[in-house]
Amino acid sequence: MEILELVVKNNSILKNDSGMAIMMVMSVIAILAFLLADFTFESKINKIKVYNQQDKLQARLNAEAGLNLALAKLKLYQEGRNLIEKNKQLKEFIQPSMIESVITMDNMFPIILPPGANILQKTAINEFEKNSLIRGRLNLSISTVSGFLNPNNLRVSQEKSKKSNDPDNSEDEESTSPHDYIEKKLLETLNQALEKEKEKNEEFDEIYGNVNAELLIKELKFFVNDPKNFNDSERAEIEATYLAADIIPKHAPLNSIDELHLLLGWNDSIVKLFKDKLTVHEVSIIAVNELTEEQLKLLFPSITPVQIEEFFKHRDGDEELKIKAQEFKSEKDFKELVVNKLAIVDNQTYDDRKKEYEQAGLRIAVAGKLYKISSKGFFGRAEYSITAFADLPIKPEPEPEEEEKNKNDPNTDPNNIDKTDTTNTNTDPDDDKEDKEEEKPIELLSPRIIEVRIE
Repeated sequence: MEILELVVKNNSILKNDSGMAIMMVMSVIAILAFLLADFTFESKINKIKVYNQQDKLQARLNAEAGLNLALAKLKLYQEGRNLIEKNKQLKEFIQPSMIESVITMDNMFPIILPPGANILQKTAINEFEKNSLIRGRLNLSISTVSGFLNPNNLRVSQEKSKKSNDPDNSEDEESTSPHDYIEKKLLETLNQALEKEKEKNEEFDEIYGNVNAELLIKELKFFVNDPKNFNDSERAEIEATYLAADIIPKHAPLNSIDELHLLLGWNDSIVKLFKDKLTVHEVSIIAVNELTEEQLKLLFPSITPVQIEEFFKHRDGDEELKIKAQEFKSEKDFKELVVNKLAIVDNQTYDDRKKEYEQAGLRIAVAGKLYKISSKGFFGRAEYSITAFADLPIKPEPEPEEEEKNKNDPNTDPNNIDKTDTTNTNTDPDDDKEDKEEEKPIELLSPRIIEVRIE
């Protein structure tokens, strides 16, 4: 009996051990299955990441290709402008704005043909796309950077600062000053951007509902000006803020729009809201073919409503009166209309206003030389954007001292200076004045990238 009891106990133990072994094996299999599934999932995720990275690199190549295409177009624009400037007869028929309108046309790849395209056109486009190195899509746009919204134009010269502080100065220059207009437009633009953002973003409204836009613009003016030339009433408050933070303001022109982040009162949200509306590069262009009524009043405060109406009739035409539009071919044509035909101002006043705006960093012209390039590359689900600013510098003229030195130099070839030698004593002084006032041809240098933003 004892032997039988031992046998039964041993059988039950063996059954329990085999059950435990099966449970252990099943547990191991379950764990391995989970690990395998996790490993497979992670592998797929990493594979997608690699493909996305490849797509992004291809999208970047497409965007860079668009940037190179834009520079090539601007190079052609430079050659065309220089050719027109050198050839007066050609300049009468081809306007700089006409060439500009060609190079600022948007480009897209792949090319989308209109519904009525014939077989030859479709075949040519297919062949072009087949031989192209671009894979994916490309959108390219070039636009002129013009207008007055340049923070560096808030800089006030020492001479202008002295005049504004002179109590004997009865002329109200503040109301017509370019600096005053630029400050007003910057304030207006910032206020509009803030109000628009507040309307659609309640959280933004709660944080920035009481922001003082005027003080922000004054701080910007303080930041770019020499301390000696900034005498606004807000100076003490702004200066105290920088002293408390132990930070020295730049007191010089901005080299990049990203330097707005250096202003203590401007946090990232406000800078992001405002910076795309500004430019800090070179001289802003007052494009006479795009002047608005408000800008025209700023240029010539004494202009009358009748003169404004006649100005726009001449430039833009009038369908009812069957007056054809006559775009300005040069700054000289603009001056002719303002001074002689409409008598808005006299010749001396025009020259004074022009000089005043040039000192403020604003140039009167018919076509720009600073361009914003937006190139977007697409491939798969990836998108890569490049925003760049390209400038075509104007070749500087030789200094008058150098020209005089060359004229007096005995080693200088006299054949090279006979163009400036006027020995005719019977010359009419009025003719000499016209020759001096004749617009000098400008020569544009090769386009160069002066700022790049990557998104």
